[in-house]
Amino acid sequence: MELSRFETAIDEIALDVFTTFEEARDDWEALFADAPASAYQSFGFARDWFETFGRARRLEPMIVVARHAAGARPLALLGLGVSRLGPLRIAQFLGGKESNFNLGLFATDARLDAAAIRALLRRAARAADVDLYRLGNQPQAFEGVGNPLALPGAAPSPSFAYGTTVPATLSALDARFSSDARKKLRKKQARLEKMGALVFEHRAEGARGREILEVLLAQKAARLQDASFDNGAMRDFVLGLCGGALETHALTLDGRIIATYAGFTHRGRFSAMLNSFATEDEIARSSPGDLLLHSLLRDLVARGVGRFDLGVGEARYKNAVCDETIALVDSVIPATPLGALATPILAALTRAKRALKQNPRLFASLTRLRRRVR
Repeated sequence: MELSRFETAIDEIALDVFTTFEEARDDWEALFADAPASAYQSFGFARDWFETFGRARRLEPMIVVARHAAGARPLALLGLGVSRLGPLRIAQFLGGKESNFNLGLFATDARLDAAAIRALLRRAARAADVDLYRLGNQPQAFEGVGNPLALPGAAPSPSFAYGTTVPATLSALDARFSSDARKKLRKKQARLEKMGALVFEHRAEGARGREILEVLLAQKAARLQDASFDNGAMRDFVLGLCGGALETHALTLDGRIIATYAGFTHRGRFSAMLNSFATEDEIARSSPGDLLLHSLLRDLVARGVGRFDLGVGEARYKNAVCDETIALVDSVIPATPLGALATPILAALTRAKRALKQNPRLFASLTRLRRRVR
């Protein structure tokens, strides 16, 4: 098979390593408009995450852009941040645990094999003084296209992601769920309706959208006993995300918001990022979050949105609506002798974390312990 110029003359490829977002904006937005990607790879998401979480963690931007020649259109872009772990300088995807899918942006004609990717990573590492790459939560393919960064030897990520194809009609959506499941939801909705007027709100905008996000943060803080949702980086990130592009949905009872969902719609896919619900027993036992989720799915059908995902992490409600378990992989790629020494240790930590998360009893115990510590 004939190789592309990118594969046959990798050393001739121009490589920029930017340390500010504005330097990379045009390349980033050009590739994002065309490359297989999720909403988490958008310029706005990465920039806003860095300005809140990244700066607080003293990360340095490392935005790698490859092109056929200096000044030519971009072929690939990796949005990374560099952190320190002792003497190590580690490059990771921007977005942290707030990003459910991690991907590079690759032009459709950038035919990169594993050797070419590794060569580009080595060159970028030399330019940014990086010892190793720790690239986590990567789908092996996205939108039907293989992920060039899911290199041979990558290990399974600690958790799966969950997704589904959204049916084209409401009748097909209803058929997804058993008659018993639908009956239980109707009973729960009827129970709430006896307590007051129940209203589903979808795609709230402006001041109402912000109000829903404020409630979401407060409900998350209360349920998880986690003050980070009340103030600091998490609050600033959610309320400022992408200039208000975060889509908001809510369920209200007599005007009070009792459940929320927030996420992005990008290229026919809705990615749920955050959700919450009121914790009082009389409300929580009627599963307002489940009711809102099913109403959200119906709204997606009406809009013609074809894909839906609930992100990374195991949970009962995800299995109830998603019929796809999306395997993710982590790659630890050394770039210096020091990085090579640390690689097996970091890889072992990933394996241990996966073993813990895939053991329901151990993971439940850890979750309870975390809540007690908070």
